[in-house]
Amino acid sequence: MMDVANLWTKFTAELADDPLLTISLAAALAAFASTPIAVAVLGRMDWFKARRGRVLQRPSFVSIIVGTMLVMSIPATFAALVLKSRHFDENRYEFDPNRTWSVLDQGKGFNTLKEADAAVKQEMERLALERKNLVNGVKKLDQAMLALRASAGTSAAVAQAIPNVLESLAQLRQSINLDGPQQLMDFTAPPIDVRAAAAPAVSAPAVAATAIAPAPAPVNGLAPAQVDAELAAVPEPQKAIAAMLPLTDVPAGWVVEKSGDKYIETFNADNLYEKIDGRAESFLQYGVKGMAYTYYHPANDDSKEVQLYVFEMADPLRALGKFGSEKPDENQSIALGDGGYTSAGSTFLYAGKYYTQLVSTQDDPKFAAFALEIARRVAAKQKPGSPAPAPALAASSASPAPATTPTAAATKPADVKPAAAEMSPADYFALLPAGGRQNDPTYVPQDVFGYSFLSEVFMADYKEGDVGWQGFLRPYKDAKEAQAVLDRYVASVKEDGAEVKPLESEGADAMVAVSNIGLFDVVFRKGNTLAGANGATTAPPAEAFARALAKSLPDKVPAVGGGK
Repeated sequence: MMDVANLWTKFTAELADDPLLTISLAAALAAFASTPIAVAVLGRMDWFKARRGRVLQRPSFVSIIVGTMLVMSIPATFAALVLKSRHFDENRYEFDPNRTWSVLDQGKGFNTLKEADAAVKQEMERLALERKNLVNGVKKLDQAMLALRASAGTSAAVAQAIPNVLESLAQLRQSINLDGPQQLMDFTAPPIDVRAAAAPAVSAPAVAATAIAPAPAPVNGLAPAQVDAELAAVPEPQKAIAAMLPLTDVPAGWVVEKSGDKYIETFNADNLYEKIDGRAESFLQYGVKGMAYTYYHPANDDSKEVQLYVFEMADPLRALGKFGSEKPDENQSIALGDGGYTSAGSTFLYAGKYYTQLVSTQDDPKFAAFALEIARRVAAKQKPGSPAPAPALAASSASPAPATTPTAAATKPADVKPAAAEMSPADYFALLPAGGRQNDPTYVPQDVFGYSFLSEVFMADYKEGDVGWQGFLRPYKDAKEAQAVLDRYVASVKEDGAEVKPLESEGADAMVAVSNIGLFDVVFRKGNTLAGANGATTAPPAEAFARALAKSLPDKVPAVGGGK
């Protein structure tokens, strides 16, 4: 049975809160009550008689009723507009040219969260296709520019023009996160200097006409004395990473090439832009200290290359962060160093504080196999115990090694137990539950979940049935700092209109459940660690995950960077 008293209380409360609504409803009621009376009185006074030529004629009954309804509709229309304004989107017609409108901003017609989610997925697929087409277009541009590079060796005008062309393309490559081979080449020397000079002929001692001198064994790569001479010219801070470049005993069919007059190029944080202009800033954000570079090409074809970059970052976390930030959606994970993958004939890995790229200009099995072989040799120097290099690859039969999924042994430091203040990324990842995990854990250095105050977070994707979420954790130097970040998080979501509910949980010092636009977060603090589940489509799995994680986490986790 309807509770009339309760409805009347709610109605009067709304009228008290909205004076404009009260006025409009009062005016409408007054019009409804007074208009029929006014019509009746005016009718008795012959007010409605109208002149038709020389005769005064009464209007028909129907016309009087219609006129009455029209008069009564004016306050009714006004009242309807007032009621509509209470539920109208005040920002519907606002326009900000600096804001990108999302599917949810534009889609006011979605009836359910599933419809909105389907629209978001469709938009993401469209953007992914556009990005893929853009990347493929830039790769085709690279292939077309290889002809110009070949001409640069014989034309001074072309050699002088190419650097400016590459400079203008740097911003495009940065926007699509592509290490284009042409962008990363230097053409600073005149054509006569960049062309390899023919090796001087060596006169052999005279032999008898019947004797045949044995041919010298071919040497792939540089002689040890050449490598020592190259390393001697490297600045002291970059000698260690320069020594990681494989320059001797190169796989058969491949040649180490010079960049100008040197086989090894090195750069520090101040001049890194000279080599990778347009991308240097992204490395500086991760605390890059230096970079060593060389490149290789097939013995009979110098138009296609495999370029080797070894970056020394500030620490293993920054190396992992940069490695993860450039990882494409389409890749094949491999067990190399602390983590690696192959993509489009290229190989990428990180080991300790080093991030290594082997960028191939050709998506071809031969190039992929060579890049993987060189990557193994670099990883063996960066992290002893990595998979040993395969036997030398023949140019005619090279094929990519089968990719494997990283195992726990490949990601955890071998036989080394970290000190209390020196945990590796693998140690932090091990704190996240393995059950339900959908992919490899990742490290996000900044702006996690869109919050500028949340950074350096370890996370992984989880799924239970049709419900997915992101599990995460972030250790701070003490409980006070972790609580301060939790307080900022709660204040921020409340400003966004979210509903926040405190929860009690075994093992957690504080826990909150947050719901907004059909998504659910459960965030807690245990000691100096902030952790939880983010972005679940239903609350129970996220809450169960957070409670289990709160129980499993230790009371104190070494802070990121050993107390930072």
